[in-house]
Amino acid sequence: MKNRLFAALGDRFAKLAALSVCTSLTLPALGQVSRMDMFPAAAVSSPSASLPEGVKLLARVPLQGMPITRMYTRREHRHTFLYIEHGPQALTTVDVTKKQSPRIVEHEPAKVEGVRYEPLSEGGTIENWPRHVTAGVDNLGSRRSVLQSSDPKDAKLLQAFVAEITNLVDRDGRLVYFASRSQLLIIQDDRWSPFDLTNYTN
Repeated sequence: MKNRLFAALGDRFAKLAALSVCTSLTLPALGQVSRMDMFPAAAVSSPSASLPEGVKLLARVPLQGMPITRMYTRREHRHTFLYIEHGPQALTTVDVTKKQSPRIVEHEPAKVEGVRYEPLSEGGTIENWPRHVTAGVDNLGSRRSVLQSSDPKDAKLLQAFVAEITNLVDRDGRLVYFASRSQLLIIQDDRWSPFDLTNYTN
């Protein structure tokens, strides 16, 4: 009788152990499903050997193979989104709040809030903060927001990423977004100085 009891208990423990092992292998995989579109720079085969000093590839995000007509960013409720337009209908949204861990999300652009001013008792006005949705950079809106082949520093980046047909520059954040039909690259460029930044005009 005891032998049968021990045999039954042993069989149950074996099943529990097997279930525990399967669960430990399955749960991390499930936790990564929403992050399959994120590729940290360490996992990227990059042209880092040809990059200028002070330039670093942060991340790569695979795209769906559609042509790109515009790229722009917006700051929305403590998140920064990069919007990649593929003509008048299709749009890819990338959450770039964590620039080394970007991810494609389902999100439509929010309407940019206009600047509001409040009168001061002593005269004049002051900008009313906070604004929850603000415009960022737009590669169709300003010369400052795209790389210029006439600038020696920009030209080196354009040569390093010649296969990436579209770019968007956030000079304040020292970031460059390169995009082709197949991928988005996020580049950090620490070569710019305050003098360089103030010499770009609209």
